Amino acid sequence: MPHHTDSDSNNLWTFNHANIVPPRSGRRIKDAIQGDLVAEHRFYGTVMPADISHEQLKTLEPNQWLSADLCTFYCYEVGNSYLEGAPGRTEDLVVLHARTWDLGRWTKGYPRSARLPGATPVFEHKYIVFPGNDSDTHFFLCIIVNASDLLLERNPQGPVRTIVLILNSLRGLPPIDPGLKIQRILTCLAEGRQLREHELSNITVYQPLVVQQPNYYDCGLYPGHFLSVFLGAPEAYTAHCMGEMPFDGPAEVVWKHDQVKSARRWLKALVLAFMEIRQAALDFNTDIPLPRNM
Repeated sequence: MPHHTDSDSNNLWTFNHANIVPPRSGRRIKDAIQGDLVAEHRFYGTVMPADISHEQLKTLEPNQWLSADLCTFYCYEVGNSYLEGAPGRTEDLVVLHARTWDLGRWTKGYPRSARLPGATPVFEHKYIVFPGNDSDTHFFLCIIVNASDLLLERNPQGPVRTIVLILNSLRGLPPIDPGLKIQRILTCLAEGRQLREHELSNITVYQPLVVQQPNYYDCGLYPGHFLSVFLGAPEAYTAHCMGEMPFDGPAEVVWKHDQVKSARRWLKALVLAFMEIRQAALDFNTDIPLPRNM
């Protein structure tokens, strides 16, 4: 997360100083297809975008619950930044939309494949990551590690290292039966590839102690924050969460809790930047006539 000081705010204009309002454009037509869409973000190769509508902008203000798309937006940006940080990381990580948590009981509305044609399939990544929400009020982060060990075609008899990490900033609101939920999700994400059913049904879910949010409204910021910290040393944090090689120090230090206080401001700045980009795209073609009643 970028370093920010009060002196910077006094001397330099940034998107943090802007009002959360959609950019003005004669080419954003109310009630048209995605007419109120003001920003959009995707993780590399992932089908489902994080679509930010005008209505969601108010939740970026202090003391507001974030939407599933804004929570996902944050995670997508963290994941993309990780891939861009060094060569050879494309098979390390895939980040999916928060709606993935309910994938196992969907009958419609989710694309057939979570990845674009030609992109590396979900199971080929070491870390499969997405926010989850069991109560429609609280988000947590789900990280599936080494899912490819469950593929019968790739690992018919060898050891299975697949585990699941649930990083939850409100332990009083744990996910309901996460093991069963993950089994259903992985079955869907396998897209017809045969899995080792016995090992899948006995998958281990870890819910380690992480920092706890001091309020009831910031939970949508924590999945992106947890992911950013985890990706700083993913193997070490995996071992920590499994209890194999725990870090020394309190959870507030291990999970860099002091950085969360800036997360909402920086997410707001990022969304505003994407809004400007979308505005430029809408205004790019000046040959398209506007409706007569505009």
